[in-house]
Amino acid sequence: MPHTVTRMDPVARRAQQRRRRIAGLAVAAVFAVAVVVAVVDRTDWVTDAFSGDKLNGLLSTVWDGWLDAIANPWYWGLIAVFLVVERIWPAEPGGGMVSMGGAQDIVWILGAPILRLTLVAAWASLINLAYDDWFSGAEVDLVSVIGTFPTAVVAFVLSDFLMWFTHWVRHKVPTFWYFHAVHHAAPTLNALSDNRVHFVEAIIHATIVVLPSRWLGLDAPAATALAIATTYFTAFTHTAVRTNMGPLRWILVTPQSHRVHHSYASEHLDTNFATVFSFWDIIFRTQYMGWDEYPATGIADPDFPLEKNASPGALLGAYARQNVYPFQQVARDVGKLRRARASEG
Repeated sequence: MPHTVTRMDPVARRAQQRRRRIAGLAVAAVFAVAVVVAVVDRTDWVTDAFSGDKLNGLLSTVWDGWLDAIANPWYWGLIAVFLVVERIWPAEPGGGMVSMGGAQDIVWILGAPILRLTLVAAWASLINLAYDDWFSGAEVDLVSVIGTFPTAVVAFVLSDFLMWFTHWVRHKVPTFWYFHAVHHAAPTLNALSDNRVHFVEAIIHATIVVLPSRWLGLDAPAATALAIATTYFTAFTHTAVRTNMGPLRWILVTPQSHRVHHSYASEHLDTNFATVFSFWDIIFRTQYMGWDEYPATGIADPDFPLEKNASPGALLGAYARQNVYPFQQVARDVGKLRRARASEG
């Protein structure tokens, strides 16, 4: 039967939300300290990487990487196929890539590779360096036992479970939800919507995938490659196409099930967290069992700066405001906690 939402007493719910805000801010603070420690511990590497000719080389690499990502014929060929499929079997009228939301997603696509090739790539490099310094020798080293490809499969399944778990956390802890809300705010889903991800979330994703992969014995390039291995599949699960993939839905996430996850209807909230393998939701009873429902998508937050105009200037302005939005919400929560403690004191 369909997943149902448990109702909670308003006072208890506010107390729970406050505890989650405190927990989220605490974890964010620890994460920030870890970043600082990693950078300080590798000051020589950071200084060397961003000096003189190496900085010019980095900028050149970013530019070349951006061109490769934007002009990737395989990706855009797949997107073209999805565009046709969305037209033939639409999940909703007026949705898909040919919409204002699709236009905003294009802006995110243009910006995403730059962020991934700078902030996320730099963070992944720091993670690998920190792992080599702090945890070298602690890995299981499955590669020497079962080989590289089987180890990559194990790492993929493990990281997919970790993505399910952290996805659940991002919905439950307000601090993390603010960054995740940027992705959920897409008013119409399409194959491009997967790129509408705040760079902080992309950094968290890289951490989740790289660390367990290294622990299992994959080298740094293989571990980093796994961090982007799901790109094509998640593009498919975001398409506005009417299909639940029949029996495959019990194993893989489908466009229908992920659409339910993006719904703002109360009965769909906090369901279908899986990224690739749907059996995590089935095991942990977070799978919504209405396989033929195709609800509207988005978030019920009047403060979120949604795109309202398809002109280039308006879309760029919305992109900037949507990137800033999570930080504004975190700052607001910090202010609320300070005022609450002051009133209690």
